[in-house]
Amino acid sequence: MIRAMRLASSFILVIALAGSAAAKVPRLIEVPGPPRTDPVPVLADQQLYLNRCEMGCTVKPGAADATTDSSDLVQNQATFMQYAGWMPGEWDAVVQCVKEVYSPYHVAITDQRPVGSLYNEIIVAGTPGAIGLDPGVGGVATVYCGGTTNAVSFAFAETAVNDFAQEDDNNRVWGICWVIAQETAHLYGLSHEYSWTDDNSSACNDPMTYRFNCGGQKFFRNRSANCGEFGPPHGCQCNNPQNSHQLLLNVLGPGTPITPPPVVSLTIPTNGAQIQNGSAVHAMASSVRGIGHVELWLNNHKWVEAKGVPFGIAGQPASDYTLTLPTNVPDGVIDVVVKAFDDILVETDTPLITVTKGAPCASATSCAKGQKCDAGKCYWDTPTGQLGDTCDYNEFCLSDTCTSTDQGNYCTTPCVLGSTDSCVAGFECVATSDAQGVCLPTGRGGGGCCSVERDGSRGWWLHAAAAFGVLTILLRRRRPGR
Repeated sequence: MIRAMRLASSFILVIALAGSAAAKVPRLIEVPGPPRTDPVPVLADQQLYLNRCEMGCTVKPGAADATTDSSDLVQNQATFMQYAGWMPGEWDAVVQCVKEVYSPYHVAITDQRPVGSLYNEIIVAGTPGAIGLDPGVGGVATVYCGGTTNAVSFAFAETAVNDFAQEDDNNRVWGICWVIAQETAHLYGLSHEYSWTDDNSSACNDPMTYRFNCGGQKFFRNRSANCGEFGPPHGCQCNNPQNSHQLLLNVLGPGTPITPPPVVSLTIPTNGAQIQNGSAVHAMASSVRGIGHVELWLNNHKWVEAKGVPFGIAGQPASDYTLTLPTNVPDGVIDVVVKAFDDILVETDTPLITVTKGAPCASATSCAKGQKCDAGKCYWDTPTGQLGDTCDYNEFCLSDTCTSTDQGNYCTTPCVLGSTDSCVAGFECVATSDAQGVCLPTGRGGGGCCSVERDGSRGWWLHAAAAFGVLTILLRRRRPGR
């Protein structure tokens, strides 16, 4: 059958439920409202109220108004009672989880109704049937491109605490925190995420996901994503592709992360060791948010980078990272540091150790291009090359990339080919010989662009221009065995 719900705001949400197969993988069809044309400022001094309806609460149909518990998502007045299954301390742990998830952004999380100011609210209680929705729906919210204040969203505790916990290593706190984070983020313009654009892997560790092939506490990731639910990805409603971390920074402004920084220790080699080409440097690393990547620094310069290991059902495990010494590292005395970063680039460094490869250098002639020799160490000076400066080697540039063109060599950064806004003013995105994009001064790409002296991946985040509109999204989960 097909069930349609017409909302007071004139949007239509259609849920197709054609037999048991469709119930397992529901289709969500969203129809956005008229696009917004006004500029969207950063939402200042935002508050987010988690309402567990301790004494019961009544939600009335009408225009969205958190101060009066009115919502255009309901057709008839509905009463929500506090979830009777909360375990001792569990609600406080849920509130703390939501605080951690939202801490990188300028928004205050509270479970006490704010007084004297506007705020967004999420009802964390009851069942979807209270507002006429089918069992198995975890939550519902309206997506406001550019963000909004004074709206009401829902996380149906009876469903979310249990069903979502089953899909998150049976951790009830993670399960309901996941639903709360997703539904409230819709109010700030975020859509459901399906896969990461860089490798098409599952976006299962971001709260905007429907996918449950990995678990653990979910955080808004600093990573570009394709949008979608259970099936193939589709376009995002407000920003396509979508970087949930950057989008929330744009809407809310920066906050202060309260999750601890990564933990990292260098296990091999030990201080004073002799190493050689191909030697492996080992470091154990972990993070509450997960390790985004680790870096091997030799004499104060990054030589090797490795991505964080995949996430499992309980999140990302603490892991041993193997960083193999490149063959072009010159002989000499080497200071070794391993740096661990989470996905929003919070960093922890290992204590420095000193090792020796071959014999200490006696002069710069035995070092790499652009290096100096001092106290037996080959090293580069601190980079000073700005974007567009002429260069002779990568390490001169602050971007660590020197690109060769038919008109000279320039410090560059990566960019997205075909995009008009991935380079700063005065620069254009030009294709390299391996079909990658780099930002070069306008007109300097020439015919014969480009080559880069040393291969290597470079990370960047493209801020996509926001489209404005409003739509409504239901969060629905598959029950085991359905």
